[in-house]
Amino acid sequence: MRILLVDDDELLIQTLVSHLTSQHYVVDVAKDGEAGWDYTRSAAYDLIVLDINLPKLDGIQLCQKLRQARCTVPILLLTALGSSADKVIGLDAGADDYLVKPCTTEELSARIRALTRRYNPSTSPILEWGDLVLDPGTCEVTYQGQRLALSPKEYGLLELFLRNPQRVFSSSILLEHLWGFDAPGEETIRTHIKRLRRKLKSAGIEDMIDTVYGMGYRLKPPVERDTPIPQQSSTTDQARAAAIALWEQFKPSILERVATLEQAVEALTAGNLPEELGRAATAAAHKLAGSLGMFGFPAGTQLGQEIERWFQAAGTESVEQLQSLVTKLQQTLQHPPQLSDDDLLISLSQESTDSRTVSEQPSLADQPPASTCITGRQAQNLPSLPIKVLAVDDDPLVLETLRQFLPHWGIEISTLSDPLQLWDVLATEMPDLLILDVDMPQVSGIELCRAIRNESAWSGLPILFLTAYRNPEIVLQMYSAGADDYVSKPFIEPEIVTRIFNRLERNRLLRTWQKPG
Repeated sequence: MRILLVDDDELLIQTLVSHLTSQHYVVDVAKDGEAGWDYTRSAAYDLIVLDINLPKLDGIQLCQKLRQARCTVPILLLTALGSSADKVIGLDAGADDYLVKPCTTEELSARIRALTRRYNPSTSPILEWGDLVLDPGTCEVTYQGQRLALSPKEYGLLELFLRNPQRVFSSSILLEHLWGFDAPGEETIRTHIKRLRRKLKSAGIEDMIDTVYGMGYRLKPPVERDTPIPQQSSTTDQARAAAIALWEQFKPSILERVATLEQAVEALTAGNLPEELGRAATAAAHKLAGSLGMFGFPAGTQLGQEIERWFQAAGTESVEQLQSLVTKLQQTLQHPPQLSDDDLLISLSQESTDSRTVSEQPSLADQPPASTCITGRQAQNLPSLPIKVLAVDDDPLVLETLRQFLPHWGIEISTLSDPLQLWDVLATEMPDLLILDVDMPQVSGIELCRAIRNESAWSGLPILFLTAYRNPEIVLQMYSAGADDYVSKPFIEPEIVTRIFNRLERNRLLRTWQKPG
């Protein structure tokens, strides 16, 4: 569970973060009201703990602003103002609970658990899956009465699946929920899922977490021990063949980018790296970091990120280190895509419905950015299909991938590699939604977003960023410029489609709410 703590008391922050982290919560901290608002625009939270006396924007004003923006996340006011009048003001501003300082950390934890139960009334205080029991109050997991020793992240994964038994979680959403802004690469999710599965299997629990190919992970329903497990080898083979075919299509373009890195290494070894080649190599590394994971090379994405960081360090690292990274990247790409049977599993229950259906969330009116999923049938309820989307990115691989993905969902996709042509294309295409990259030549996506928001004709156009950046500084810049949502590269088809549909549905609801009467 991810919590936003908005408070300017450094000592209290340290105490609460330490306690909440020990209770397996992920905690982000904002030290003034304006920063708190930016954080709520940048991530999806399960709970907001909010002080009242805050710099720049006080807690009452922030609470009112969140509710006016249709944010339905539970808000707990934690403040030294304890009079009845103060409580009335806070609750009328939209808070769900009011806790007066000083209070014990145990009481705070109990209030948090109560709020999450109230927000999701179908959730029992004790979470169960067959003979497995997770007690959020004690942070203990038992199976048939025997305690399971789980790490904090393994516990967090298990709790998230148990609280959302019908939902498919992509790796990026799991990172958002369990790591916050300091999230590592998506390979970390694979590692933790494997470790959790291994511990569950050692305890006698088989096949509790299902991998849905191209989408992510979800909780399987408990089954009787003697229920036969259906064979899925044919489906797995088809999925593997499709993934390999996609890699073969884009492989030449990928190898061209690796060749650019090789040229840069040769030039550096000779002691003369032309400025133009240096820029091209940095751009190639950035694009590799944003695309290789889509083709079954998660290690390639990580190496691309490390190579990009090398160039950004402006020569403070050794050339030998760069050469080693590029060599590892070459060796990685000499192997077939990493498509294990575990990654290619498709649940039979998925096959019985629309093969492109994404998991459904209870509400489409949660706070931005939308991290929920909607079904293909819900997408058909959106007005005026097909939907028109314009994507602006200087990476042809990303644009071509979008051209392959989106038409299957009734989405007309127009692409643009030159951001300077955006204004002319906007006028002719009249898109329902705009996708922007951050790093582009001549003008950045953030600058474009800011300019669009300053034009009255386009101020309400939904804008979705598609970027390899994860650091909070860039994320906050995107939202401050007027972004509605963002998806991290490398991305998967269901996630980008889900974010598009959620944003369009949210935009439709906002227009409905704003109508007079």
